[in-house]
Amino acid sequence: ERTNFDLNISHNHNPKTKVKRKLPSSLNTHEKIMDAYRRKSAADAKSILESGVKTLDALTTTLAALPFSGNDASSQAESAFVASLQADVEKANEVVESTYKVTRDALAMGSAQTRVLERFIGLHIPQMEDGNNFGVTVQMMFAKLLKDEREKMEKALSETSKYHASRADAIDKFSHLPKTSSTETKSTSKSNASGGKDGDENKESTSTSTEAKTSTSDGGKVNLHRVKALAAMDAQMYLDLVSALQSMADGYVVILDNLEKNWDKLENPRGKGYGGYGSGGSSMVY
Repeated sequence: ERTNFDLNISHNHNPKTKVKRKLPSSLNTHEKIMDAYRRKSAADAKSILESGVKTLDALTTTLAALPFSGNDASSQAESAFVASLQADVEKANEVVESTYKVTRDALAMGSAQTRVLERFIGLHIPQMEDGNNFGVTVQMMFAKLLKDEREKMEKALSETSKYHASRADAIDKFSHLPKTSSTETKSTSKSNASGGKDGDENKESTSTSTEAKTSTSDGGKVNLHRVKALAAMDAQMYLDLVSALQSMADGYVVILDNLEKNWDKLENPRGKGYGGYGSGGSSMVY
């Protein structure tokens, strides 16, 4: 009795030849769906590769336009920030804010694109075979590179997100800033009257008053040490953002370089003629 898994071979076949078996229709459907995902992942990866030069140019241009650089970038930034803060400590640091935006946008983009490439690699790993899994070494090395770079980007995103909370806490410590407190007083009065023309009468009235007080310390004079502390915080965040952006650009160019040089091995680790998953074909090999 023949089944859906009958072999499509002749009686004099070569026993060393890999044999394709007829698959149940449910598996054929599943395979077609997975093949569509593989092809889509390859197209997405290729798009990242093709737009890579433009992305790198944008990153390089952003880094070159940053205001403080060189061996004394830290002291440059702190000096500039101290001068600005003495006028208004509550004002946002425009240099840090602009660097914050472009860096975090770049990190988020890099993390997302790296995940796309990780999906591309994962869906193009061929079927495992007894004894070895040849052809996958390049894929595994590239996958590790992707994971390492993505984790660095995501860590930088997490760390830099704490900037505004830390800055707000530092500003709260400036005693020269006016502190306003308010007190609300609510009073209720009740009165009862009986035997009147309209009979017994009960009345209740409520009144509310609010008092606001504003106070300052240090005679309204700015504490220079706190100004320097805030400037140092801003300068450190600036340097951290620049470092994260530079690291992201360095990792991105290495990823693109490896992707371009090893595209064929990443997409078809066992060659285009291989029939298993990872070949871009649509057949299983048993």
